[in-house]
Amino acid sequence: MAYSKALDAFLRANEAISPPLEVVRIPFEGKEIVGYLRLPPLRRWPGTARFRDQRSRQSQGKPGGHLWSARRSRESDSSRWTVRGPGSRPVQASPTADRVFSRALDYLVGRKEIDPKRIVVHGVSFGGYWASKLAITERDRLRGVVAQSPPIADFFSVHHIRTSLMGNREYLFDQVPAFFGVLEGVTSMPELEKVMATLSLRAQGLLGKPTAPMLVIAGVQDTQVPISDMHLLLDNGDVPKDAWINPNGGHLGRESSGWTDPVIFEKIIAPWELKMLSPKASSTSGQPSVR
Repeated sequence: MAYSKALDAFLRANEAISPPLEVVRIPFEGKEIVGYLRLPPLRRWPGTARFRDQRSRQSQGKPGGHLWSARRSRESDSSRWTVRGPGSRPVQASPTADRVFSRALDYLVGRKEIDPKRIVVHGVSFGGYWASKLAITERDRLRGVVAQSPPIADFFSVHHIRTSLMGNREYLFDQVPAFFGVLEGVTSMPELEKVMATLSLRAQGLLGKPTAPMLVIAGVQDTQVPISDMHLLLDNGDVPKDAWINPNGGHLGRESSGWTDPVIFEKIIAPWELKMLSPKASSTSGQPSVR
């Protein structure tokens, strides 16, 4: 009920925003993927896709989903495309739930307003996990991927679940019961530990595979996603990756003394995305790694 009311309030608020918000419903396995698309007027765009599990000012408060954005080919305008991720609808999180995003990508590249060769993905927190996976599985269709504090492998270990997820003070809610609600077939701790292990990109044999160009953002003091997962992502594979690691930052690299979500987006993420969306940027070549 609370989520439904929040979603209704979000849609009502967007009635006053220009350009207008378009609610998109994509048929998917007998259900539907719900997306929220905003396109600047006219022309044809490169694209940015952002995947997120939280609301933030740079996404303009899109509730409980993942954001795709697109920009026109000759201008700096951007469209944004939010998709509710696995765990909300239409499927629960599982090793194959990234098919939701692949289907959403099918839709996005089919829009005549979008340049299908200029799409960038931005994933935040657990959305960063899906973004990192898509950087591998959808490498040929993505110009770049931003992953903010993405769970990769160690996050899904029994040790991390028992020592860091339970009673985590950096997470706004009780994290373990929250995972009960989003993971497929989980009603107990033993089931949680078993299913979480299957989500690891290392267990799936994906860690170290070639990726689209990536920007990895994280905080060393993050208590939700271990910094070791960033090392696993950065140190494996044959494509150089960019990185912005805040030694004093917590989850998502943010720090109360200045590196807030909007500042990180405006100073670190947006310039990188614009660079990737440039007509001169390569869709396959990596960028120099900066740590």
